[in-house]
Amino acid sequence: MKFDNNILLLVPGFPKDENDFLCTPPVQDYLLKYKELFTNTKFTVITFQYPYEKRDYSWNGISVCSLGGNNSRIKKLLVWKDAIKKAKQINKEFPVTSIHTFWFGECALIGNYLSSYFNCNHICTLMGQDVRLSNYYFRLINKDKISIISLSQNQSNEFFKITKRKVDDEIFWGIENQDYNVDDKREIDLLAVGSLIPLKNYSLLIKTLVVIVKIFPNIVCKLVGDGPEFLNLKTMAAHYGVNNNIEFMGLKTRKEIFGLMKYSKIFIHPSKFEGSGFVFAEALANGMNIVSFNVGYAKQSEKWQIAKDDNEFIFITKKLLLSKLCFGPFNIFPISETVHKYHQHYNMNQA
Repeated sequence: MKFDNNILLLVPGFPKDENDFLCTPPVQDYLLKYKELFTNTKFTVITFQYPYEKRDYSWNGISVCSLGGNNSRIKKLLVWKDAIKKAKQINKEFPVTSIHTFWFGECALIGNYLSSYFNCNHICTLMGQDVRLSNYYFRLINKDKISIISLSQNQSNEFFKITKRKVDDEIFWGIENQDYNVDDKREIDLLAVGSLIPLKNYSLLIKTLVVIVKIFPNIVCKLVGDGPEFLNLKTMAAHYGVNNNIEFMGLKTRKEIFGLMKYSKIFIHPSKFEGSGFVFAEALANGMNIVSFNVGYAKQSEKWQIAKDDNEFIFITKKLLLSKLCFGPFNIFPISETVHKYHQHYNMNQA
């Protein structure tokens, strides 16, 4: 088959197979939709660290080369050398027309070198915690040679504050429209989904429940996710006497999470930082109302309430529970728009 474009993706991690739903779901959705809309585009992936074993494999018809870095500092330079060697082999077979890297880190560093070598454009998507002052790659990489894409206005602002350089574009991760019955009864009052790490601040969810059970003693809350804070949060819930109101559900597939969203009223997200927060778009597309801080995609609307501090976060949640809520779908980022915007960047410097 003859291809119009050959896009080389450089990523720190990529799904090990078609069932690996935990690894960058928005990137998976994006690639599948792009392949559907632009059948004459070839994607090849070089993944530096994950999967942890070194092998070549196919993911939904896309060729993937795993270098098996396993986040080892000792192997880092060897992984970079292997990435360059493999990329040159790919370019020899079919000239690379664009390099797309994810996270402003080692992949962007190698991508910069390869884009100069191949004389092609280089797009880097900022993904989250890479936009931090502590990221030493900001000092190593020539940012003028990259088209830098952010996922949200908040992320763009943070990038400019650190680098004094504006991003080239903001492209949100998109989502397909979701099908569900708007009239279905939503029996879950509060739903939270995320990694159980300190940054996600789920202790505030417990504190919120402590206040709310005084008004709604039978409130139903479910927390989906796993991580180092799992036992601490369960202990905290028991200590404050709200353990019967919250169910710690552990890990769930995206299909299972969407099923929960369709029967939940309020998506409660107390995280103090998000590069984007793709889960926000998923919640809105499934008809939920949101309470969060001003992180990631956050934008005040009828269906999205933004708190300034912990007290306001609790107050807003209580207010929403007392209100008549709308559960109509609201897809703020249709995935076809995401695909078409990246398509423009891939073709920007081509004759």
